[in-house]
Amino acid sequence: MKRLTATLTAAAALLAVVAIGPDRIAQAQPAKGALAAFERVLEVMNTRFKDLKLVGDPDKDFATLLIAHHEDLIFLAKTQLEYGGDEQLRRLAQRIVDEQQRQIAEAKEWQVRRQQADYRAQPGQPPHGSGPLDQRAKAAPAPARQLQAAAPAQPAIQSTPPATEVPMVTGTVEKVDPGAGKITIDHGRIPNLDMDAMTMVFRAQDPAVIKGVKAGDKIRFQADRVNGQISVIKIQKAK
Repeated sequence: MKRLTATLTAAAALLAVVAIGPDRIAQAQPAKGALAAFERVLEVMNTRFKDLKLVGDPDKDFATLLIAHHEDLIFLAKTQLEYGGDEQLRRLAQRIVDEQQRQIAEAKEWQVRRQQADYRAQPGQPPHGSGPLDQRAKAAPAPARQLQAAAPAQPAIQSTPPATEVPMVTGTVEKVDPGAGKITIDHGRIPNLDMDAMTMVFRAQDPAVIKGVKAGDKIRFQADRVNGQISVIKIQKAK
């Protein structure tokens, strides 16, 4: 917990210094495109948690929020590494990347272990749904339960928009990371995301999407928000 608090404090310091602006810091001038890149970081960080859906299981929700939070910090830190000139802040950004990636890997390892049939968080742990609040809900008067059961089912929320509704955008592949399921693309403007032309790391909705492409490839691709995360949903090599 102390380590996480220290990391959050460090990230806040990094954001504060970036927000001060080049006119008040006697360091190298920001690289071209830095303002747009940091504005994109701010937009992603502001919208990520708003779009997240919680399931009511504290362990699952903690892991989900932790991963989302740390991925945003990594996005911020990598943007600083790409554009920032101050060595102290670059070292801070690199430490953030290294530490957050380690914690993300640990949380994702737990998510995999959680799917195993014999999983128990603690020896003798009661099954999920058997806590005191769950027991109280089960003891509610029968009419209340019947009304709840009679409520019409809500239509499922489609997490991925139909591909036909998402515009194709041209770009050049800068880097492919199959292990992390990510691809870096120097792209044109993405209208549906209101994103200006820039170089950005995207998550692949499906790992198969980034198979067969490599750095230097000219592509046409579709990107959109999938479960609150900006993801590439389709890639075609440009002719």
